[in-house]
Amino acid sequence: MTTLDFWKFQYSNKYFLQDAMAEYIVASALGVKKSNNCDYWALYDVDYKNGNKNYRIEVKETSYYHPWNKNDKVSNQRTFGITKANSNYENEDIENKFERQNDIYVFCLVNGKNEKDADPLNLNNWQFYVVRTEVINKVCGDNKTISLGKVQQLAKKSVRYDELKEEVDREIANINK
Repeated sequence: MTTLDFWKFQYSNKYFLQDAMAEYIVASALGVKKSNNCDYWALYDVDYKNGNKNYRIEVKETSYYHPWNKNDKVSNQRTFGITKANSNYENEDIENKFERQNDIYVFCLVNGKNEKDADPLNLNNWQFYVVRTEVINKVCGDNKTISLGKVQQLAKKSVRYDELKEEVDREIANINK
């Protein structure tokens, strides 16, 4: 029995790992080498340094294709979780507030409605939407989810992997303007 045997057994279905892949892809695009959510319960996913400041990036993922859907039957309705979190989870000395603990959201969509066209290992199958958390707070208030359609309206455009860093930097420049 080896670690590789375990990985092959437990983690060989790439479609079940798309959320972790999305976090890795976003971090990779931003040049971040280490995950900030190794404990899984971190309040955001990627710690991104821009200039002299660190920004907290929350990565959310969805797709049309799911391996459990029979005959490639899919719903076009996609949503992302945007639930507020308890701020004293990581530091019990601070005031207990429920709020979104990040500066930027990167919403990730895997295109394709069948197994072949939705391969998450192909970066061309991903679309990314970058939205400042202050915009989410203003538009969504206490909502726990946001639809893909609303994300598309707020982001105004999707970007490819090779455009993601530039778009994140552009949104960071607009924080609190």
